[in-house]
Amino acid sequence: YGVIVPTGNMRTETDPRGLQDPSLFMTNSAYAVSPDGKRIALIRTAQTGQHVVTFSTDRPNDVTAVADLAGSGERAVNVVWAGDGSDSVLFAVVKETFPTGGGDVRFDHAALRTVNAKDRSVREIVRMSGQNTRLWPLAWLPAKQIAAAAEIGPRGPAMNYVTVRAGAIERVPIAPNPNVLWFSASRDGQLIVVSLQTSIRWWPTDRPSAAKEFTAQGPDRFGHVEFRPGTDELGVDTGSAFEIWTLTGQRRVIAERTPGFLRWRVDGSAAIASSDPFSVWLIDPVTGAKTQLPGGGFPVADLVMFDTPR
Repeated sequence: YGVIVPTGNMRTETDPRGLQDPSLFMTNSAYAVSPDGKRIALIRTAQTGQHVVTFSTDRPNDVTAVADLAGSGERAVNVVWAGDGSDSVLFAVVKETFPTGGGDVRFDHAALRTVNAKDRSVREIVRMSGQNTRLWPLAWLPAKQIAAAAEIGPRGPAMNYVTVRAGAIERVPIAPNPNVLWFSASRDGQLIVVSLQTSIRWWPTDRPSAAKEFTAQGPDRFGHVEFRPGTDELGVDTGSAFEIWTLTGQRRVIAERTPGFLRWRVDGSAAIASSDPFSVWLIDPVTGAKTQLPGGGFPVADLVMFDTPR
């Protein structure tokens, strides 16, 4: 098992030494991990422009450019791996105008495109012009040809949940509570969850009308919320404890006085949490037992897997 440290490198849980040299994570904040945790797609910025690149966790220095934005005048903003684990990657681009004399940047157009990591073929699946919004991709289901994204204005936060089918956009407002703390999909791309501080809302990726919502109890103020891979459960930071919830709202406390839930392992076998700047913990989802990872405190952006022991 391993983790991605966004300000550093990719490492194993047991060894803080970085595995990529030089680290692409130091200067790039947009990347996605495949559902099995063994491949990474990353937006790399170079002097000539941006590229979408891919590499495996076992060969992190064998980097392949699969899409080139150089000379397009566009900026790539995020990327997600296909939920079925195939070679398809979804990425979002935006064309910006910076007004003279200052003021808010304007988004002239926003688009979602797919790229096949094997043959490098790129296809645009939707483009929005004149909306002054951008799209933050959340899930990509190639078999259904459905993409999901959050629609964001120049100042944020996310305004709408967007699904794209056959080039047509469907919008669902996130209102009445626009205070979005966390917006993500399950690793297989089938479900979406949003943390709204005092409530949690989830729905099937292609059926936002079927959303279920759970409200805070007492002093709860939700932090990070994430689907536990391979289950019908959510990991929830309630502000005072790490809990596991079923998708029907049943709750069980795993570790009291343990806020700071960060992510699930790729296989859901443990959670990663950090409640202070000096330590990162592995939490057993059955017993609540905590094991401190070596290396002191560090941010965690995502979890990965390796084919071979390291």
